[in-house]
Amino acid sequence: MPSEQIRYENQDLREQDWEDQELCGAVFSDCRFYGAAMSGLFTKCCQFINCDFSFAQLSGSRHVRSAFLNCRFHGTSLFSASFEECKGTGSNFTGADLTGLTLTGGNFSFSIWEGCSLQKMDFQSCSFEGANFTEADLEKSNLSGCNLRQAIVSRANLFGADLREARIEGVDLKSAKLKKTKIDLQQAVYLAESLGAELG
Repeated sequence: MPSEQIRYENQDLREQDWEDQELCGAVFSDCRFYGAAMSGLFTKCCQFINCDFSFAQLSGSRHVRSAFLNCRFHGTSLFSASFEECKGTGSNFTGADLTGLTLTGGNFSFSIWEGCSLQKMDFQSCSFEGANFTEADLEKSNLSGCNLRQAIVSRANLFGADLREARIEGVDLKSAKLKKTKIDLQQAVYLAESLGAELG
């Protein structure tokens, strides 16, 4: 499918054949991919703005420097999908199948991952500023070097997670599960001060 000139706005595109297609530089705004078959899709430098991917099949898809801005992924299969240096600002991944998901770098500021299963994920150096991880399971995940400023981790499971060198300014860790969580000295000081300790 040639994609250099593709630009869709406010279209229902779930019936189109997206499986194993390649899209480069395409722009989709306010489009609906609800329940679409999109396994094996490859995108590069594409933009998806306010699009609905609910219950779409995106398993095995690969996305390189593409932007998914304020998109919805409720019930979406992202099994073994990969996002390389992508933007997911404001997108909602709650209720998606994220098994085997790979995020390599990229900016997912203000994205929503409430209650998501994210065990053993490698999110190293991603930006999650202002992201919502309420009750997410991040057990043994690698969040080292991430930008987590102002992120919400209320009741999140961070058992065995690696937070070293992550930016955690404005993060309230008091209700998160921190057993065996790896933190650096600067973070330890921040956590102690947030709990009311006075360091001499």
